Amino acid sequence: MDVEAYLRRAGLPATAHRVQVLKALAEAGRALTPQELLALVGGGMNRVTLYRILDLFVEHGLAQRHSAGERALRYCLEASPATKGHGHFHCNRCGRTECLPASALDLEALSRSFPFTIEHAEVRFDGVCADCLKNGD
Repeated sequence: MDVEAYLRRAGLPATAHRVQVLKALAEAGRALTPQELLALVGGGMNRVTLYRILDLFVEHGLAQRHSAGERALRYCLEASPATKGHGHFHCNRCGRTECLPASALDLEALSRSFPFTIEHAEVRFDGVCADCLKNGD
């Protein structure tokens, strides 16, 4: 993924910190807590800078913010700024939260079925992931 081009398409300058955070989100491929993101981007960034970048990404449609259920937020890369959200699967045993493909939720069909327009969706399924099932956790 060309993160600098991705940022420019969203109308954001590609600063070094923004590039770091976007790369970390893209490479993770799953929803991360701010603490996990800070560990991935290294010691050159503080929490305030990270939260400002994450808020900016959410505002510009680059990332999705959602409740992790344990009084924490998680962030993940949005497929595109035009995407209206996607679902997540949270493992109750290991605590990992995975992004589901946008095709798992047919928001367009839902919008056609009811007299409203969906601007954002936040859906989370809780259960036990395949790894935990396999390992007997």
